[in-house]
Amino acid sequence: MEESKMKVMFIIDFLGYGGASKMLTEIANNLSLKGFDVKVYGYASNSHHYNFVAGVEYIQGSPLHSNYYLRHFLKVPQVIKMIRKIKPNVIISFMPNPNVLSIIGTRFTNIPVIISERGDPSIFKGIIPKIKYFFYNFADVLVCQTEGAKSFFNNRIKRKSIIIPNSVTIQKTQITPIEQRRKEIAFVGRFQLSQKRQDLMVLAFKEVVKKHPEYKLVFYGDGDDIEIVKNLVRNEGLSNSVIFAGKVDNVIDIIKDAGIFVLTSDYEGIPNALIEAMCLGLPVVSTDCSPGGARLLIENNINGIIVPRGNVQSIANAVNFLIENPSEAQKMGANAQNIIERFSPEKICSLWEKVIKSVIK
Repeated sequence: MEESKMKVMFIIDFLGYGGASKMLTEIANNLSLKGFDVKVYGYASNSHHYNFVAGVEYIQGSPLHSNYYLRHFLKVPQVIKMIRKIKPNVIISFMPNPNVLSIIGTRFTNIPVIISERGDPSIFKGIIPKIKYFFYNFADVLVCQTEGAKSFFNNRIKRKSIIIPNSVTIQKTQITPIEQRRKEIAFVGRFQLSQKRQDLMVLAFKEVVKKHPEYKLVFYGDGDDIEIVKNLVRNEGLSNSVIFAGKVDNVIDIIKDAGIFVLTSDYEGIPNALIEAMCLGLPVVSTDCSPGGARLLIENNINGIIVPRGNVQSIANAVNFLIENPSEAQKMGANAQNIIERFSPEKICSLWEKVIKSVIK
C-alpha cells in the first residue's frame, strides 16, 4: 500500500495542553508531512490547544455526559459511527478510555488498532481499571513510553508491546550563563496534587529560602488543586516568595532564563516539562517518578539530579546544591541539552511509521 494512501485515524478524548495531546499532535503532524492521510477525532473535545498542520483533519466531538458511568458508554456508538465514516487503515488511540473505545469500535472489522499508554498504569486500582486493561488484550500493538509501564501488563500484552518515548521539539540554543539567570525555581504542571505533588515543592522551598531568601518559586499552570497549594503557601509564611503565574502559552520562552527547574511528581509518563527544561539547558531536579520516565532522561549528577519520590529534604538539598555550586549547575545544564539528539522528532516519528506499517496488511 502506498504511504500516500495510508489513512491514519487518531482517537483521544480531550485535546488540551497536556503531554498526551501535545505528543499526539506532533505525531499526527509528522505523519501528515510524510504523506499519510491523517484524521484526528477528539470525541469529547470541541477545540484543540496545539496546532495541526494543514494536512491534518481535526474532527471535534461533543462534551461528555455528567454521569460517570454513562459518559463513556454513550460515546461508544459515536466512535463506531465515526470509524465507519472514515474507514481508516489503522487507528491510533491515546489514553485508557480512548484505547478501550477504539478496541470496541473496531470489533468485527479488519482495522488494526495501536493503543498508547501515556502514563503509569500501576497507579489505577479497583475493578474499573482492570476491566479497561482487559480490553488491551485485543489491541494489535501497545505503545508504552518506558519499560516500567510495559512491565505492568500480562505476558500476552507484553509480547505485542513496544517502547516509543516522547520526542524533543526544541532546537539547541545558546544556554544563558548561570550568573545571568533569574533567581527563580520554575515549576511547570497542572495543579493535581495526587500526581504532581506541588505540596512537596512548597515544603522543600521553605527549606531553600532559609539559606537563599533571594530566590522565588514560580508555579506555571492551573488546575483543581491550586487553592490548596495557595493555602499551604500562606500557612507556611511563603506568600512573598511564591508566585502563581497561571497557565501560559509561551512557557518555554519564559522559563529559559530561570535558575533551576524542579519536578516533584510521584508518577509520570515521560515528563514533557522536564524534557523542555533540559533542552533549554536548565539545571534540573526531578523525583524518580514511576514508572521510570525521569530516570530515562536524567543521568544522575551528570545532566541533572534525581531524588527519591516524596522526600522533601532530598528535593531541598538538591536545589541548594545547584544554587551553591554554579559551575556544576552550568555543566549539568549543558549536558542536559544532549537529549535533543537522543529524542529527535525524526527518530521518534520513524518508530511510529515502522509500527504502523507492521500492522497494516
